[in-house]
Amino acid sequence: MKPQILAAWALALATMAPATWAQPATDTIGHLQNLSGSATVERAGTALPASAGMALLQNDRIRTGSPGAAGIVLTDDTAISLGSGSELLLNDYAFAPQEGKLALAVKLLKGTFAYVTGQIVKLAPEAAQVQTPTATIAVRGTKLLIEVQE
Repeated sequence: MKPQILAAWALALATMAPATWAQPATDTIGHLQNLSGSATVERAGTALPASAGMALLQNDRIRTGSPGAAGIVLTDDTAISLGSGSELLLNDYAFAPQEGKLALAVKLLKGTFAYVTGQIVKLAPEAAQVQTPTATIAVRGTKLLIEVQE
């Protein structure tokens, strides 16, 4: 390889933003399927305006406004609907069945929440939990509706 080409490659790699390397596409655990009204996604202490199609990561906190609603689909096909004035934390998530890694833990802090299980519950029912400020629910069925009042 010519020295000029090698130098150009080295310069290109050196100037790439470290964030490009820090979050590979596999960090995405799901996305906002649909959205109505206002909503935000808090990620690493920063509130981001939510939008349909937005990628979601572990430890994201989704807040819907009043009025507002959000539909979430995780990579294992779990579907979550949040009603107006809701707050949900995506605590723990792993979906790598080939490696035996299956985990789903979400915490509904307030509002309403409808949940339809995906592949994680089908493959390892004990691996899924829905938490509220006062209780932890082990999910064994396929549908769940919860309301947490302030």
